[in-house]
Amino acid sequence: MLSGTADLPLHWGRAPEWLYRRMVMLSGEIVKLMIDDGGTGEVIKKISDPYWFQAFGSVLGFDWHSSGLTTVTMAALKEALLKEEVGLKLAGGKGESGTIQNEINTIASNFNLSSDYFRHNSALSAKVDGTAIQDGYAIYQHWMLISEKKEWAVVQQGMNYMNKYARRYHIMGEDNKNLLQDPNNGIAAVDPGRHVLNLATDQSADNRKATLELLSSGSGLDYWVSGKPSLHLERFFDKRLLRIINSVSPSTYEELLLVKGMGPAAVRALSLTASLIYGARPSWKDPAIFSFAHGGKDGVPYPVNRDVYESTIKYLSEIIEGSSIEQAYKKKMLRKLSDNSWIKGAPGTLRLF
Repeated sequence: MLSGTADLPLHWGRAPEWLYRRMVMLSGEIVKLMIDDGGTGEVIKKISDPYWFQAFGSVLGFDWHSSGLTTVTMAALKEALLKEEVGLKLAGGKGESGTIQNEINTIASNFNLSSDYFRHNSALSAKVDGTAIQDGYAIYQHWMLISEKKEWAVVQQGMNYMNKYARRYHIMGEDNKNLLQDPNNGIAAVDPGRHVLNLATDQSADNRKATLELLSSGSGLDYWVSGKPSLHLERFFDKRLLRIINSVSPSTYEELLLVKGMGPAAVRALSLTASLIYGARPSWKDPAIFSFAHGGKDGVPYPVNRDVYESTIKYLSEIIEGSSIEQAYKKKMLRKLSDNSWIKGAPGTLRLF
């Protein structure tokens, strides 16, 4: 199972109401059948897979490569799950974090689960993809899928106004999930290989440790901020944030990320300063390893994973065929899947767009 991100061009506008209503109905039918066959865990697993999610949005009728696929597909699924009692609910959207946290509280309460567990993983997931991984994409929507069995998945999207693309992030949750240990292990990106500060990887473990040591050292941050050995903190650090960190006194890197006001600039400054003082270098390796947009049949810049694509299409086809959806809708969905699929035609002509 792959998890990670997908880069998509920004498209403006709204989905037509007739299309959105159909997406609500169809997504509900598909998910119900998936739960009947494999339980809520199967839905969590598939939503966490960027390949499957892309195909899912496509068969529901949305544009294959539009950034709006994430927004409309998740909104439709959220509404469908509100109408069904299948042990699975969806929180989130483009709203403020407080709204999302309230929705998580309601879902956890209805499932008789601890809301603290989900709220913590929701907030930390956003900080990991938006702050610990500094790839130039600002998180602007966040979704959390929660099951009555304590399973969860996070789907969120970031925007880059410079290249006019959005990047979608997928994380599959589990008990004792370490969100700083390469949580996005299958990242898809338009421009992989860039110089990206990645503090959510094993290669940055020493740097994270050094950052915490810097914060808890006898001299304190005031020593470094005042312009002694550090060339980084004085320029980027807000003294008000310094006081907040000192009052919180974070003992783990997760606690540091969750400090109110701790954004990319502050995390970057701390990381570079820790690297300068302790020699603990962070990772600058872009976690993106493949691309929906650039993978091609000629293998340039890298080949498409045909097995993954083919299994995704086969899985969705079987789900649609076995559902109670009207035959006319089934034909349209299968045709849409075929028209937008990466295996259109013979395997030798496999391509994404």
